[in-house]
Amino acid sequence: MGKFFRKFVVCVLPVLLSFLPSLIYAGTTGKISGTVRDAESNEPLPGCNIIIEGTTLGAASNIDGEFFILNIPPGTYSVRATMMGYKPYRIDNVRILIDLTTSLEFIMQVKVLDIEEEVVIIAKRLLIQKDVTSKLAIVSSDEILNMPVNSVQDILTTKAGFTTDAGGGIHVRGGRTGEIGYLIDGAKVDDPLYGSFSSTLNKDAINEMEVISGTFNAEYGDAMSSIVNLVTKDGGSSLHGKVEYTTPMINKSSYRKANPFAGVVDEGVYENKSMFDQQPIPVPGMFTLSLNGPVFSKLTFLLSGIYRNEDSYLPHGYSVEGDGLAKLTYSFSPTVKLALSGQMTGRESQGYSHAWKYLSDHQAHSESRSIRLGMIFTHTLSNNFFYITNLSRFENNSVTQVGDKLPQDYEMGKTGEAVNFYVSGDDDRYADNTTVTYRAKVDATYQANINHQFKSGFEFVNHDLSVYEESEPWPSGAQFKDQYTKNPFEIGAYIQDKIEYNYLIVNIGLRLDYADPKATMWPDINRFGYFDENNNWVLADEVAVDPKTQLSPRIGLAHPITEDAVLHFAYGHFFQNPDYNSLYYNLRKDLSTSLPLIGNPDVKAQKTVSYEAGIKYKLSEDWALDLTAWYKDITDLLSTLQVSYLSQDYVVFYNSDYASVKGIDLTLRKRYTDYFSGSLDYTYMVAKGNNSQPLGGYFDAFADEEIPHQEYFLDFDQRHKIAVNLNFNIPENSGIDILGMDLLSNFNLNILFKANSGLPYTPYVDPTVRIDINSGRKPWTSTVDLRAIKTVPFLGVAAAIFLEITNLLNTENVLFVYSRTGKPFDTGLSGLVGSSPDADHNPAFVGPPRIIKMGVQIIL
Repeated sequence: MGKFFRKFVVCVLPVLLSFLPSLIYAGTTGKISGTVRDAESNEPLPGCNIIIEGTTLGAASNIDGEFFILNIPPGTYSVRATMMGYKPYRIDNVRILIDLTTSLEFIMQVKVLDIEEEVVIIAKRLLIQKDVTSKLAIVSSDEILNMPVNSVQDILTTKAGFTTDAGGGIHVRGGRTGEIGYLIDGAKVDDPLYGSFSSTLNKDAINEMEVISGTFNAEYGDAMSSIVNLVTKDGGSSLHGKVEYTTPMINKSSYRKANPFAGVVDEGVYENKSMFDQQPIPVPGMFTLSLNGPVFSKLTFLLSGIYRNEDSYLPHGYSVEGDGLAKLTYSFSPTVKLALSGQMTGRESQGYSHAWKYLSDHQAHSESRSIRLGMIFTHTLSNNFFYITNLSRFENNSVTQVGDKLPQDYEMGKTGEAVNFYVSGDDDRYADNTTVTYRAKVDATYQANINHQFKSGFEFVNHDLSVYEESEPWPSGAQFKDQYTKNPFEIGAYIQDKIEYNYLIVNIGLRLDYADPKATMWPDINRFGYFDENNNWVLADEVAVDPKTQLSPRIGLAHPITEDAVLHFAYGHFFQNPDYNSLYYNLRKDLSTSLPLIGNPDVKAQKTVSYEAGIKYKLSEDWALDLTAWYKDITDLLSTLQVSYLSQDYVVFYNSDYASVKGIDLTLRKRYTDYFSGSLDYTYMVAKGNNSQPLGGYFDAFADEEIPHQEYFLDFDQRHKIAVNLNFNIPENSGIDILGMDLLSNFNLNILFKANSGLPYTPYVDPTVRIDINSGRKPWTSTVDLRAIKTVPFLGVAAAIFLEITNLLNTENVLFVYSRTGKPFDTGLSGLVGSSPDADHNPAFVGPPRIIKMGVQIIL
């Protein structure tokens, strides 16, 4: 280990560990803070007991009438205050949010008689959370269930700052894909090889979803753009459950025609069929199950499962996936709690490849499975400090292959003489990769007084990486093989203080990250060997790569200027280690291919310096506005650099890419009144850089193109993004009658509208004309989705039927275009050899058509 890390262990770590008696597991609970006063004199009341009903959590007010309650799981509660000589005072509908403070005020009335008379107040959902110092979205379980979405990623695309590229990758405020840190119950579940989200979660299992698109606190590391924090439900004091079935697409998909956009009469191999007309698949559609409740008084459980089996709306492709989650929570006492969880996810899928349209059985498919085990131990030592220890193991295995073939059985793919479709042979890739990640995490909080909350934490992460990949394994192919086993590890630690006054809230913290790839590399990437004194060629000896260390200062401020307006500002440094596959790729240094690509374990962590400032303003009792301007300076991005040494050319991963992004996020929200609630999210953004992806330099070198020497609009530079979500809910006994009957009671309709300006592309005229990179723009895209559900009593339970429609207006949304024409189905080369309407009209160049699904629910 380096000298800096040794100094950290000796000097800084003991300070952090001194907070271990006061630990809190980061990002899974919230806090209540408030005051108790006499209704007549307005004097503070010390010694008043405040409890959260249905829990063992509570506190007593101090001499100034102040109190706080820590470690509260997110949700909605009733909070009760009692004091001798005063009427009991209860506040219902108190919402607790992850990482945030909910403020309450109890105005106690003197009890005149000994009759138990209680004051009851129903709290309204806050439109402005005054202790938020950066852009934040909290999505409740009800909101998640009502929206016409199927995944966490679908929800993210509705939030300001989140955009989607043509391939479906998610970007946050102009960052690259893979810059989001996903957490389930506080533990990261990213794939360390490629950085993707490696878990499927039933929507019914989510208690709350916290989406931080701006500057986040020091407790979160190894993410440059965003944190998505998912907290699952605990079992309650009564049994709750739901079974749901959703059909596959029940309308016909014209995309399954031979030439769905060419106007060709002969439908050829493919016909205009509905999903039910396809080759039968076992149990099509989606099933979900959730059940939670008590086993006995101190033990609760959560069971959740999802099974989805669907064909693609495209000419071929499918997805079969299943996920099961089990969680047990045991309360040894009011101050000691243990939670054990296990989750298993499996998926098999094949995307659509236009080249393999008529030979899909020989296109590669992917299979993956993951197992997550977790333990959270909570010990409350007093009402102002406690600690939580979290241990987890996350294993992910992914296999890509053609059928059940091994690489030695692959045959070279061959296209037809007249068209560019494969007519024989196999896809060119085989992979079998396994990652196992162990995490041990201790995070901490100490509520020193009503104004200061100190938090600190320490985390150790160890990865076991096993990779085996082959490409073009047939005799005339490249026969490239990549195989390695590595065990890198990471350490993170932080300390921060949340300072809360009526006029100012400050989040200030410092984070340290340490990563050791435990690998070797050439001392100089520009020189892989040398001639000795006898003129003999000698490969350079590899040396151990030094561990990398980063310090990340972060600060956020919120200043309430009135009861209805809050200014906020945030600044921070954010680092993220490159995906491990870019560190270890081709570490055997195979230079036999035409342009070898070599991983580099000596690359640094990528860096983003983020600034943001904004205002939250309550427009009325039901409407609020959040406007945030932001800027990101991104350096040391992962790139690929061509090296020419003697007669050998190769490409190596390096930190030479950069970008600068600026924009504005606007969110307008309406609280639920008059039967509807809603939100509008808008983002204006300009994203420039010298490369849109790490492999950009490799592709330029392979095509013998000039490397860009100045910033240009990045591939995912989307100038405008709009998302409008409207939810109409008519509760039971609403008084809205139709023909004398209450037909609309327990009815919910959710409408989601999304519109995005066109992404850039580079037009082509002819080789003699130089066109600026990404100087053209694709057209706008838009969709209208809806979900309608009606619930009725049925045999002592609640039954529901629902309808889901995505792309209601059947809009043809352009994703990819040909560079000669800027259109998705016109190559500009019609009539030339190898061109045909079928080959030119790739249905994956546009987004999904209208998709209609129906379903039923049984709710306990």
